[in-house]
Amino acid sequence: MMRTCGWQLGVVVATLALGALAAASDLSGTWTGKVSCRGTFDGVPQTTTSASTLLVEDGGTSLTLAVDGVHYNGASYPAPAKPAKGEIAVIRCDTNSTRSADFGGEFGRLRVMTNASTGKGTLAGTTLKASVLVGRTISTCHWAFKRISAAPVVLGPCTAPTPP
Repeated sequence: MMRTCGWQLGVVVATLALGALAAASDLSGTWTGKVSCRGTFDGVPQTTTSASTLLVEDGGTSLTLAVDGVHYNGASYPAPAKPAKGEIAVIRCDTNSTRSADFGGEFGRLRVMTNASTGKGTLAGTTLKASVLVGRTISTCHWAFKRISAAPVVLGPCTAPTPP
């Protein structure tokens, strides 16, 4: 019985320690870079690359991003052994899974690395997006950003898409 309690206490302490380390890798700030997308628009191949600005509000338990005014919710997954490294999952705020006139959206997986002492960081990864609003579009986008400022950013929460 004593051995079980000690093991459980160890798990609780380790969990709290990892939570504290995860908080050390704050992603807040302004990032610059590019988003390159390749896919099809109404069956026609399309490639786009844009110089972009990424704003990140990291509230610890919430993560909100905006790329050139397009808003996303995120979830952070710090690497347990190296909390300054990890991944984030993102989903565009207006993503709608209901097969209707506004079906579509975007979701993805991004790798992130930050340096708390310098405020610098890198963020890169892939998102997949689909839309039927203007034309039938499906594409894969590659993000590549460097943090230029760790100053806090206020974006506010995503709002759920309005059902048709």
